[in-house]
Amino acid sequence: MNTEYYEKQKINNLITGLIIFFAGVLPLGSILYSYYLLFVRQTNTISSKSQETLTLSSVVVLLLSIFIIYLFLSLKLEIKVNNNGIYFRFFPFHKKFRLIPFTDIKNFRIRRFRPILEYGGWGIRYSIKRNGVGYTISGKYGLQLELHSNKRLLIGVKYPEAILNAMNLFIPEKHILNQNE
Repeated sequence: MNTEYYEKQKINNLITGLIIFFAGVLPLGSILYSYYLLFVRQTNTISSKSQETLTLSSVVVLLLSIFIIYLFLSLKLEIKVNNNGIYFRFFPFHKKFRLIPFTDIKNFRIRRFRPILEYGGWGIRYSIKRNGVGYTISGKYGLQLELHSNKRLLIGVKYPEAILNAMNLFIPEKHILNQNE
């Protein structure tokens, strides 16, 4: 049987737009305005040391802005479930997929979670409420895994019913029902 579940999540467009604005447009505007004030509106001559400092700081700010924009535009969470187990990666932090074999899983459930209150936000986070490590980009639902090593892991999912069906296809005996199921 070759049944596989696959899901890919990216940051939503509003957040991406805000990040590009604050990490790209504002620093660039600030640099251009500094050059305008120093070179166009100036009445005195500016020292070469000040020019070097401004140029160097401008290059650093631009490179940092480009890096931040690249990082957020390339962020994605990918999840695969097949007969080998659960594969996931949080790109660009994980280049290769990580595998959690079904034999390592003590139990699992789909649950609604609050990213800010439980994990302090989105991304790769450690739970404040002892729910283990969370890998989330968006949404309010996650696949909560408890491993035989007593570690807990939450992987944010966009389609909770679909991943639940895939998990129940392979390891239905390890599913813990939620109170609202």
